[in-house]
This record gives sequence, structure tokens and C-alpha cells, in this order.
Amino acid sequence: MDDKYYVEKFLSFLEVEGSNPDLPFLNELTKSHQLKVTWENLSKIVDYEKGFATENFLPPIDVYINRVVDQGGGGTCWTLAVGFKWLLEKLGYEVHYLYMDHGHLCLRVELEQPYYVDVGYTAPLFKAYPLFKSFTVKNDREIFVFDVQQDKIEVTRTPGPFKTLSTKPVSLEFLHPVFLESNHWETGKMLKDLLVFGYIDGVPTSLTTNTLKQFLPDQVVTTTLTDEEVVDVIQTFKIDSNLYLQAKEIFQRRQLKKQD
Repeated sequence: MDDKYYVEKFLSFLEVEGSNPDLPFLNELTKSHQLKVTWENLSKIVDYEKGFATENFLPPIDVYINRVVDQGGGGTCWTLAVGFKWLLEKLGYEVHYLYMDHGHLCLRVELEQPYYVDVGYTAPLFKAYPLFKSFTVKNDREIFVFDVQQDKIEVTRTPGPFKTLSTKPVSLEFLHPVFLESNHWETGKMLKDLLVFGYIDGVPTSLTTNTLKQFLPDQVVTTTLTDEEVVDVIQTFKIDSNLYLQAKEIFQRRQLKKQD
């Protein structure tokens, strides 16, 4: 299949019609991506062993898009940023990678000014933001503060980690050592649990192994699930249960190996 096929398949899934590469279209794409493409580490785990052997943990773009559309997957920040960058460039945008210390990949889109675009942070970022202008957004799950200072940008999530964003474009080749470290099974933060985050009926919802959290306006509802109930919730996220079960088998096997 050619690139046009995969662009159309991705846009159809996002339910966004092609348009000129301008800010309104970028915002529409970003919002739909945040709501429809699941943040998860299941595919990261599924790709781990092949990635470990080749030092290339990123799936080919056709595998990625088919997984998003046909299996309800997505990935963590690296995979989501790479996939969204590919789509935006095919639609005519000028896009660069940005790195956030420690360990996060996002995008810089050049329009009449540079814009910060981030579809891999599980934060309530439903549009592009001017890169050199401070802003604060919040939802029922968190407060996200983007603080532009003289020589750096500080990103603070409450609750959550503090990071520093560099505004200079970087290449994946330059970030390769960081990327390898993030995929180290013993130390990688995204490989300690089975993780899923998405929006179910508009509600921010996370699954951490057997713990489900729903972030409602007035409370956080936390539920401990049986293994059978987890599979049901996976389907509620519109994720193929086979993807989850494959990831679970690899995860449990690797955890046992780590303990040996």
C-alpha cells in the first residue's frame, strides 16, 4: 500500500477530512487524536523483544497505523509522536521533534509561528499552543502548566512529574541513546506495569495492571479488577483483547526473568 492509502486510513479513523495545512486543521487533528488514539504500553511490550534484538523499537508506519485503526492501539510518547509527525508531514505541515527532559518526545509545528503539539503525554492538550507563550490547562485529572522562561520551558503537572522542554529541533538519531534507555526492561519507567489511558465517554480513564481509575468532576473512582474484568475493560477502551493478552504474556515472562 502507498502512503496515500495510510493517510486516508488514519484520517478516516480520526473522522477528520483533509484540509489545508493551517492552524484550525492542526487543532482538529490534535483534538481527535487525543480522544481517539489510545495511550498504552501494550504495543511497546509486544514490540520489545524484536526491538531489543535490532535496537529499533519503533514499528513501521504501516504496522503502526494498522494497529491504531484495526486493534485500537497507539503507544507511548515516542511512537505517538513519530506517527503523528508522519501524518502531519504527509498533509503538508513542517514538523520537527522536540525533547523534554527527562524522557518525553513531542512536536514543533511551524506555521506563522512555532507551535507546541503533544499527543503523547496523556495531558489535556487538545490543540496546538504557541511554543513561546506560557499557558495552563486542566481537566478532572490534572493541572498542566507550560511556563516559558528566558532560556527554557518548564512543564509541571499536578499531580505528576516536572520536566524541561528544549525548543530546538532534534533528530531521532540524536535521541537514540535516550530511546534505548527508555526501552531497558529493568529500568524503563514505561515497562513496570501494563498501562492504558484514554477517554471513555469523555471521561479520562486509566488502567494500571488491575487498577482502573475514572477521573470524574467530583471524585476519582478507583476499582480493583479481576483478570477477567480487565479483559472486559480493555474492550471498553476499544482495544483488541488479543493485543492485550499478547502483551500480558510477554510482560509476565519478562518479569519472571528479571526476578531470576
